[in-house]
Amino acid sequence: MSKMRLGVIFGGRSVEHEVSVVSAMELLAHADPERFETASFGVTRDGRWLTPQETAHQLGRDEPLFTKRLQADVPPLAERPEVIRELAACDVVFPLVHGVNGEDGTLQGMIEVLGLPYAGCGVAASAIGMDKALQKELFVQAGLEVAPFLVATRHQWADPKLVVQSIEQSFDYPVFVKPANGGSSIGVSKVRSREDLGDAMSAAFRIDRKVVVEAAVRGREVECGVLGNDDPAASPIGEVVPSGEFYDYAAKYLDDSARLIAPADLPEETVEELQEAAITAFQAISGEGFARVDFFLPEGEAPIINEINTLPGFRPVSMFPKLWAVAGVTYRELISRVVDLAVERSREKEALGA
Repeated sequence: MSKMRLGVIFGGRSVEHEVSVVSAMELLAHADPERFETASFGVTRDGRWLTPQETAHQLGRDEPLFTKRLQADVPPLAERPEVIRELAACDVVFPLVHGVNGEDGTLQGMIEVLGLPYAGCGVAASAIGMDKALQKELFVQAGLEVAPFLVATRHQWADPKLVVQSIEQSFDYPVFVKPANGGSSIGVSKVRSREDLGDAMSAAFRIDRKVVVEAAVRGREVECGVLGNDDPAASPIGEVVPSGEFYDYAAKYLDDSARLIAPADLPEETVEELQEAAITAFQAISGEGFARVDFFLPEGEAPIINEINTLPGFRPVSMFPKLWAVAGVTYRELISRVVDLAVERSREKEALGA
C-alpha cells in the first residue's frame, strides 16, 4: 500500500511562532514512516510560505529550542504557485500554526478551499476556540461553570476611567487580564491593584483588540484531552503545578519550572466529572479531531472551565500527548489517530456533497 503524503504546516505570524516550530519538528520526527511520507511547509514570521525543500533548509540550522525562527526573503504566497502545487499534492494536512492566523480558523478555511482533509477542529470551532470571550458564552449556555468575566475593547479603553470603574464594580482584586485571542499565556497578567491595571491592559491590547478581564480563581489547575469527531473520548486528567504566580510562557517553554502530573491525584468521581465537562465543552464549540480543555478545581466546589485549546502543544512532553500516553496511546499512534479522524471527517463531507 502506498504511503499517505502528510503535509505539516507550521511557524506563522503569531507570537507563538517558535512554539509552533518546535511542535512541528517533533511531529515530523515521530510520524510513522511506514504510513506517512511527510512534507513540511514553514511559514515565516512575516507570513511568507516556504516549499518543503526551503523548509528543510531552515530546520537544519543548529539553534536552541524555542529560539528557531523561520526567515526567508521570498515572495508572498500568491506569487508562489510551486508552494500551492506541493501543498495540493498532499493527501492530508496537519496544521500546527499556533495562535492568530493559524488555529483561529483562517488557515483551516484556506485548506478547505484547496479541498484537502486536515487534522483538528474545523473553521467555526477553531475561531470560537481562539476567542476566550465567545467560548465562555457558549460554555455558560452548555451549563458549564466559568469564572466571572467581562470584555473590554481597545476602543472602550480610550476612556480608561469607565473601564476601570466597570472592572472594580464587578470584581475584587486580584484579577486576570488576557487578550481574547492569543495563546501560550502571552500578554496575560495577574493584576493585584488599580496601579497595575493600566500596564496589564496595555500588554493585552498589544496582542488583540479585545481583552477579557476575569476574577482570579484559587484552585488546582487540571487539564483533559479530547479526541474524536461525533463520539469523542476524554483522556485521563493531568495537573499543572506552576512554580510562579500562574502557568505563563516561561514556565511552559523556557525554564521548565512547572510540573505536569499525569495522571492527577484525584477521586474517581472528580475525574469522571471533569471528563464529562471536557466533552461537553468540546461539543459546545462543535469541536472535531482533538483539543485540550483546561479547568480550575477549587477546594470543595464544582470545576470551573478556564478555556479550550483547539491546537494544544503537540510535543511528546506536552500535556495533551502525555495524557493520551497515560491512556496507552503512544505519540506515534496519537499522530495517526488524529490523521485518521481528519480523513474520516473529510469522507463524511464528501458523501454529503459538501
